[in-house]
Amino acid sequence: MFLKEIYLKNFKCHERLFLDFSNPPELKQRIRKTTFLLGENGTGKSALLKAIALVTGGSNALSDIFGDIEEWIQNGKDYCEIAAVLTTAEGELRNISLRLERGSHLTDVVNKNRSTLELIDNAIKNADRNYFVIAYGASRRLNKSGDNYFPNHSQRSNSFRSTNIRSLFNPDALLVSLSNWAMELDYSQGTVGLQLIKDALDNFLLENVKFKAIDKEKGKIIFSTPDGDVPLEQLSDGYQNVAAWIGDLMYNLTRTFKDYKEPLKARGLLLIDEIDLHLHPKWQRQLHAFLKDKLPNFQIIATTHSPLTAQQAEENELYALKREDGKVDLIAFKGNPSKMLIHQLLMSPVFGLQTDESLIIQEAKAGVREYRAKGLKSQKDKNELAKYEELLDNTPFNVRENSLLSGKDISLLQEINSHLKPKDTSTDL
Repeated sequence: MFLKEIYLKNFKCHERLFLDFSNPPELKQRIRKTTFLLGENGTGKSALLKAIALVTGGSNALSDIFGDIEEWIQNGKDYCEIAAVLTTAEGELRNISLRLERGSHLTDVVNKNRSTLELIDNAIKNADRNYFVIAYGASRRLNKSGDNYFPNHSQRSNSFRSTNIRSLFNPDALLVSLSNWAMELDYSQGTVGLQLIKDALDNFLLENVKFKAIDKEKGKIIFSTPDGDVPLEQLSDGYQNVAAWIGDLMYNLTRTFKDYKEPLKARGLLLIDEIDLHLHPKWQRQLHAFLKDKLPNFQIIATTHSPLTAQQAEENELYALKREDGKVDLIAFKGNPSKMLIHQLLMSPVFGLQTDESLIIQEAKAGVREYRAKGLKSQKDKNELAKYEELLDNTPFNVRENSLLSGKDISLLQEINSHLKPKDTSTDL
């Protein structure tokens, strides 16, 4: 199952929102496999992911994660709607929707939306893997509250869907840790399982951190690092944050598709809030490629604040949520982010920065323009202008390694700039 379209009405901050995941007709692949969502805090990025999880969750998931119905409906409105179009592996379309009304209870919601909920419910009854959806919220860390947490059989059979998406709605939701997944896989599959663990971790972690072994006595994964051999729990927050959802994802895939020779090649929908949380820029740059390589048949929808992550998106894969006049609009990025420089992305409409300079340099340039425009009418004005000019004179010239200017060109421009500075002809008052 892939998501073809999502439509929201009066859902949280979204009065109207429509997002089409179809590729241009000239492309062989009909559905876009990766979508990155940008936006300032409060523009409803997480709400959009939650809406997708709700409408694809089925009735059992709703009972576990729904919470207060009123919280999903926009202020001043009597109801909200989520509508989606799914496409199956055979290319067949499935229309599903969810309507929530103020004052209603969960049983009312299930009864009034029964026809579309049954589409998901009946598919799940046939097999857990049908319409496979898994989601991760921004609050995700290694599970340290219990060394051997796994959803038990009743949890997996009765609330399989909600278990897979719970962390998107509940920051305290437990995830199956990478260590637990690796221990179970090593126990159940032996050498084959160990090789799967090694391939997954070595190909993702940076070159100086490698999977080494499993300490079966202590139940820990050991990594080889520049500081020696250390357990996963002693690695940085960046490693641990990624390990939290990667471990849980690996566990769910290898359990749900255990009869697959290559379970990571299964089809499904992955939703991730703040995908690059705590990640070093080097990791942010390779995260997109890793996911495409390791999950070739998954559709991934993720939020981010990072221009480095956004830069890895290809054409038609980057969108931004913008608040204008009190309403949130969805803006598609025009062009191919992967062919742009970081400063170009930052100053594009999706990020909206006016400059890639620091705030102090921006303010200094504004100060110079202001004093030169109004004239120097006092010694105080002269001193202020001199202060700003000194700061700018001691700032490295704005040179980029991929600049078309040579070193001689830059030196000439610096000399011209110094001669163009206006001479001070003012007098004190």
